[in-house]
Amino acid sequence: MCVLFEILDSPWSPIINISGGDLKENQSVTVTCSAFTPCPHSPPELTWNLQQDSLRQTEKNTNGTFTTKIQENITLSDTHDGYNIRCSARYPVIGGNKTAETEVTLSVSYAPKDTSASISPSGLVSAGSWVELSCSSRAKPPPSFTWFWNSQHGDMNVSMGKVYKFNPAEEETFHCVATNDLGQQKSPVILVAIKDNRSSEFQILNILKILGIVLLCSSIIIFESWFRFSKKPKKEPEETIYVNTVMEAKA
Repeated sequence: MCVLFEILDSPWSPIINISGGDLKENQSVTVTCSAFTPCPHSPPELTWNLQQDSLRQTEKNTNGTFTTKIQENITLSDTHDGYNIRCSARYPVIGGNKTAETEVTLSVSYAPKDTSASISPSGLVSAGSWVELSCSSRAKPPPSFTWFWNSQHGDMNVSMGKVYKFNPAEEETFHCVATNDLGQQKSPVILVAIKDNRSSEFQILNILKILGIVLLCSSIIIFESWFRFSKKPKKEPEETIYVNTVMEAKA
C-alpha cells in the first residue's frame, strides 16, 4: 500500500491536451488535463476552470507508471478564441500539499461576425461630392471585403476592399460582405442620402428677397424724411433793432 511521499523540489506540472488539431468554431473537442501519479492510492487532486464535475480517473500506463486525468467535451465557438484553460495538480506530501499549475490559451478560427457598414460624411451629402463607405467585421483569419450596389436589377459588385470611395449622383443603397475560409456574412444595407440643393437655393432666394424688401423700405423712409426736412421753411433772421435814445439837452 502506498503512503504519503515527500517531493523534494517542485511537483510535476499537469499536461493539457486538446483533440482535433487546428481548432475551429462548431468543432467538438475533448480537453484533457493529466498529471503523473507516483502513488495511485493517493493520486493528485486535479482542478481546472472548466466544469468542476469533470470525471476523474487514474490509469496505468504501458511502462507501469500511473496517470490521473480529468476530461471535458466542449463545442467550440468564437467566444473560446483567446480563452485560457488553467489546470492545477495538488499532490499530497508529508506535512501538507504541493501544487503545480499549467495554462493553455485556445486559438479558435471562426467565420465573420458582427459585420457592419458605415458612411463618411454621415447624414445628407451633396450630389457629386466624395463619399467613403467602410466595412468592418470580426473574424479569424481576417476576412476580405466586397461591396455591392443594390440596384433595381439586383446586387452588383462595385468594389473590393475594406473602403469604397465614390461620387454619388443620386440616392442609392449599398452593403458589404465579409468572407474568410470558414464562411461569409452580409452587412445591413446602408443608405447614401442626397441633399436637395433646390430646396437650399429656394431658401437663399427667399432670404435675399426679404433682405431686398427691408432695404427698399428703409431707403424709402430715409428719402421721405430727408425730403420733408429739405422743404420745411426756414425762419428769417431777426433784425436787431437798435433804439437810439437821443437826449436833447435843453438849453
